[in-house]
Amino acid sequence: MEIGKSVRATLRFYNELRKQAAARGEQGKPPSFETFSAMATGLMEASKQVHLDRLKNLSMREPFERTWTQKLLNYSTKKLLKDSYETLSKRF
Repeated sequence: MEIGKSVRATLRFYNELRKQAAARGEQGKPPSFETFSAMATGLMEASKQVHLDRLKNLSMREPFERTWTQKLLNYSTKKLLKDSYETLSKRF
């Protein structure tokens, strides 16, 4: 769920940039996929760190990190990133 929130937050951020550029009368251009992906990944890592800090049972850290890493490599996460980027690109 946190991974999806991170991707949506990245999408909202770039949509706001696009709206601000339109309000100034400028033609905005979409970020590259690498830039979009890097920002989303950064938000995901920040979210992971928050959850790790909340863990009271230290023995759960490694399984949590392993599960998180597997989820990031998951096809559905990569597809979510790609679809969100395509949606953003169509709006520009």
